[in-house]
Amino acid sequence: MQENNLFSKNGITFDEYNSQLTTEAKALAEQLYAKKIRPNYFHLIFIPFGNFIKTYFLKLGILKGKKGFILSYVHAFATFKKYLFLWLKYRKLE
Repeated sequence: MQENNLFSKNGITFDEYNSQLTTEAKALAEQLYAKKIRPNYFHLIFIPFGNFIKTYFLKLGILKGKKGFILSYVHAFATFKKYLFLWLKYRKLE
């Protein structure tokens, strides 16, 4: 991984990386909708927070400093978006 690039070996920007994560979140929300999994507050609050804790502390993102925090936050937010898209799908608001 290049030292000056935070997101990938290919040199994509933050916006491209975030867009990719959003696309993946929409696809995962579709899969959960097909399995008839209904989101609740637990999915919207605690699962993204747990994902942040897992990536920041258990996968040692804390050792990377600010970069580790940003990546952990972005991935937790992508998890939140997945359940948000699922919630919107059930309420026919998309």
